[in-house]
Amino acid sequence: MKISDSLIETEMSELVIGLSSEHTYREITPAHHHSRAQFLYASTGIIQVFTPNHVWLIPPMCALWIPAYVEHSVISLSRVKMNTALVESQAASVLGQQCFIIRVSKLLHELLIRLNVIEQIPTSELLSSDELSRAIQILIFDEIQKANSLPIQIPWPQDKRLLNICQTLLHEPQYPKDLSTWADEIGTSTRTLMRMFQKETGMSYRAWLQQMHIAQALSKIASGESIAQISRGLGYSNPSAFSAMFKRHLGQTPQQFKYKDE
Repeated sequence: MKISDSLIETEMSELVIGLSSEHTYREITPAHHHSRAQFLYASTGIIQVFTPNHVWLIPPMCALWIPAYVEHSVISLSRVKMNTALVESQAASVLGQQCFIIRVSKLLHELLIRLNVIEQIPTSELLSSDELSRAIQILIFDEIQKANSLPIQIPWPQDKRLLNICQTLLHEPQYPKDLSTWADEIGTSTRTLMRMFQKETGMSYRAWLQQMHIAQALSKIASGESIAQISRGLGYSNPSAFSAMFKRHLGQTPQQFKYKDE
């Protein structure tokens, strides 16, 4: 379906506008952009988002902040219920011009759902719908500004050879190959491939793999998988090696992160 800002142009004075939708497994929302910043939140389910230079795996209770006019497409990795928010661009500018993942608090979760249903409530049933809506908008924006961001991003290369490698790793994370194996497969040297990876993604091959594994792990944690299952599914020889890598990046073990969500 084509996403258009015509839905919100008549409400440009609003600080935050709700945008809800439901999507089936593997449904694709084609590339589009908004004239407002978007707090892209799946209140139910898991989504994968492509922006010009990154791919993002967004597990439950996390959202992606997308500045105004940044093109993005979305793939549903399960049945998905979106309760997203579009934030007035001038107000949103305080959060910068880069995409990043945000941890969604339980309060913010409930506020986003409330904002997206308030328009469906007949005015006759609300004593002051405008005041209520405005209060919710202010609270949502305040919660977004206070929310913790997660240092997780998966830079996406443009070179077709690297693109094929990254797509394979994303779809089969349990079978990581070393650089020399990939170099043989694409007909180049290990050193050349190492330089290509750094140039295209800004990361070493190992660092990119770890970022991808953390993003995958967050989705698996949210799905209820055990730490042993997750580490095995990502190709680690034992759970302790995976947990040490996870804690080094996020400051918490997978088990601690899991309990925080419960």
